[in-house]
Amino acid sequence: MPKQHLVLTGAVPDVLTNLKEILLTQSEYEVEECPPDELLDRCRTRTPDLVLLANGLDLIRRLITSLKNESLTQQVPVLVALSQFTESAAAQTLEMGADEFLAPPFSPPEVLARVAVLLQLQRHRQMLLTAKEEFPRLFRQNPQPLFYCDRQGTECHLNPALQRLLGYPERREILTVPADALMYSEEDKERFRKILAGPPSGGHVKVNLRSRTGQPLTVLLNDLKLDLEHPGFQVQQVGAVSPLKKALKSLVEAFLPSARDYLALLSMTPLIGGRYEKIKKLGQGSFGEIWLVLDTEATGPERRYVAKIPFFKTANAKFRQEAAICQQLAPHPGVPKLVDIVEDDGKVVLIQEYVEGRTLADMLGEELPPPLVESIILQLIEVVAHAHAHRIIHRDIKPNNIIIQADGTLKLMDYGAAKLLKEKDISATMIGSRPFMAPEQLMGKSERRSDIWAIGVIMYLLYTGELPFYSDVEKLLIDQILEQEPVPPRQLNPELPPALEEIILKCLKKKPEERYPNALALKADLLHHFPDYGKKAR
Repeated sequence: MPKQHLVLTGAVPDVLTNLKEILLTQSEYEVEECPPDELLDRCRTRTPDLVLLANGLDLIRRLITSLKNESLTQQVPVLVALSQFTESAAAQTLEMGADEFLAPPFSPPEVLARVAVLLQLQRHRQMLLTAKEEFPRLFRQNPQPLFYCDRQGTECHLNPALQRLLGYPERREILTVPADALMYSEEDKERFRKILAGPPSGGHVKVNLRSRTGQPLTVLLNDLKLDLEHPGFQVQQVGAVSPLKKALKSLVEAFLPSARDYLALLSMTPLIGGRYEKIKKLGQGSFGEIWLVLDTEATGPERRYVAKIPFFKTANAKFRQEAAICQQLAPHPGVPKLVDIVEDDGKVVLIQEYVEGRTLADMLGEELPPPLVESIILQLIEVVAHAHAHRIIHRDIKPNNIIIQADGTLKLMDYGAAKLLKEKDISATMIGSRPFMAPEQLMGKSERRSDIWAIGVIMYLLYTGELPFYSDVEKLLIDQILEQEPVPPRQLNPELPPALEEIILKCLKKKPEERYPNALALKADLLHHFPDYGKKAR
């Protein structure tokens, strides 16, 4: 059997060397390394079985676009090695067209597992794209339930595996049925017509097929991208568990624990709330995990969302509170939209808009133009002022929770730590991230002025490049926040206007009553001294 040809390219030599050494441990791989600007020519000369990219996101976007625009390489799987994992970078990578990503540290079992799965999926697809004279035989013999039809959807041709799934008598020939008879309801027929009328769908779409006895069978359709005239679909039963998948899951848990999250979906084909399909795990926190999901009941291009799933049912009340806060703050350009609230296995799951962009944390290593800095600060103050006007405190304002979209719009994410103030102005819970936490938060109390402190820390960071308080030793950091005064920002950035330094330092007063009472007061003072602040970048 010929070796499988893998091409690596990137601008980080250490990463490339590490990945190449891991891949070369497998004798069935032939690994070729090339500069990014030569990638397309190398692929034209010899089409690889897989391309692995290790660059910055901008260069990765250009390389993936080039590969997808070439007829010879548009179907080649692309695996991206991220230099640093963030939810935003992972989601952007998939949106660009990558099939999968790797996050550091690159452990050999996980790298090899992901490469192997991508190559296996590619082999399955290539089998279906074999010469036309072989297609009918392969279609009949494929163990996966499949069907294809004409572009108008008048007739559907079912392979024996799908016939068995729908309860038809055992036969070896292809069964032809009208599409209207295969789809269960008018809603299913309309959804199928939309699939056929549009471009090849990215990901699964949910429909109900009519079984031989007339009962609905809920399935996911995966477009096989055969050709424009005869679209074909793989049929996956929702919730179906096969012995093979169970065996694979056991092997993964026993021998590849680092790849457990990646291969977890082999165990079943679940839909969250009967609708949303898990695509990629983006991260997790103290109370739950975050997934990129696909709305299987939609057929348009905008059907990717973010699902926040609690670990345990005991967190349901907290998730309902977050949902109520998001609903109360909507609509506002700086607040992510809450799309849906569903129950799944007794757990309350929040479905939110997928916000594409970069976190402020990702941008801190760059030299940001002053108009952009002003725009970020003013938008942050405005969204917090909107929350304060609704008697809501965020309590976890930090760069990782701030996303800047391509058009410059800021979104303040993660209202899981937010709290609705009742009669009292103080919340007696310590929630937040240490370097951005106000002294009273460290003592277990939060109020509106705690958010003002966090805004002050971010302003200080953006204008000086340093945190006002920081230590790798947590006790020393807490002591600094409670007892030390910050270095005046103008000592670190002499070009900072004195009035702006006073505003930042007022945000960082140790006593809450000496800070601005709320974000609206902070905005008023900022615009009083600088009327055009934040307007140049808009």
